[in-house]
Amino acid sequence: MSRKDKERWKRLEALGAKGEIPTPEGEAKMSAVITQLAEPLLKQHATNAKRVETIISLTVAAWNKSMFPPDKQPIIEKELIDCFVPKDGSAESVGLITHIMDTVAERREELFPDLRKVIVDHEVDISGGQLNLNVTSAPVPDIG
Repeated sequence: MSRKDKERWKRLEALGAKGEIPTPEGEAKMSAVITQLAEPLLKQHATNAKRVETIISLTVAAWNKSMFPPDKQPIIEKELIDCFVPKDGSAESVGLITHIMDTVAERREELFPDLRKVIVDHEVDISGGQLNLNVTSAPVPDIG
């Protein structure tokens, strides 16, 4: 097992994962879901590998935000903006991140309104101009 894989498993074990369960046949693979949600953003903004990674990370963050109850989402969004934009960051950066999260939320509602999984880990690999996304997800527990 590579060092990268070992680090990933450490993160997953810290979240309580006991092992990986493949996506059941007929169920959407979260890597494909995230790629599909990010597609227009990647076409518009992905001019280099760093931007691709940032767009994918923001798409994952926006997806996870959408799993929270609507009244909690503004708090989560503020925390995400604080994570992605440095304290001295520009209003333009905040606006772009908000735009990306809004775009993902709209596309999620349109394309995957009933899919309820939280993404617990993801890895982006770009080689030869190809994006390879590895996503680990878990069902969202019913609350209430």
